[in-house]
Amino acid sequence: MRVEVAFELDEASEKLEMPWESSDPDIRYFDLREDAKLIERLEVVRQHPPLRNFLTALNSPDSLFATARCKAWLTQQDPSSGAASGATAAPGAGLEPCEFASQVDLVFTPEQFNFDRSQYAGLTGRLVELLTRESAPDALRVALRARACHFRAPSRWGFCLAVFLYARGATPEQAEVRWGLGLVRIQQALLFTSRILRQKIARTS
Repeated sequence: MRVEVAFELDEASEKLEMPWESSDPDIRYFDLREDAKLIERLEVVRQHPPLRNFLTALNSPDSLFATARCKAWLTQQDPSSGAASGATAAPGAGLEPCEFASQVDLVFTPEQFNFDRSQYAGLTGRLVELLTRESAPDALRVALRARACHFRAPSRWGFCLAVFLYARGATPEQAEVRWGLGLVRIQQALLFTSRILRQKIARTS
């Protein structure tokens, strides 16, 4: 599994606000840690069960993370152009024209971690180590993007992590199946990292 890491913290980079809002009452921030039943309001998880499992696990008491938003999409290569529409083709994936992808933004539940860049550097480093051990197919690619996040409650800027997963396949169905398997691997890596952090917190408290 290929893993890319970037800290996108310049003024032009995308930013997140917690909690965020929109004009559509069904497209807004839902605190899944506070009320797990709110997951039923998310159309994307009804369409894609692996994402439901991922969000449930990441917002569970066993996790030191909380999710902020998520989305999933499919792109298919245009045979006439030879390039994927709206996506960058992965090396060696030219024969697999379909790409299923997702984005999940997450933050730490220990509030102070979200204002410490070193915590996000440590998190991405651990995820790279864990995910690159996987003997996953080359069709899977992960992009970890640390970004600026404005937390409304303390009215303070901190950080969040956008986790992108891209899976290529010969058909949309194959790409989505590979994506689901890749999402399980990311879930396992995040929960393992959470356990390590919990042990570290216990030792220092």
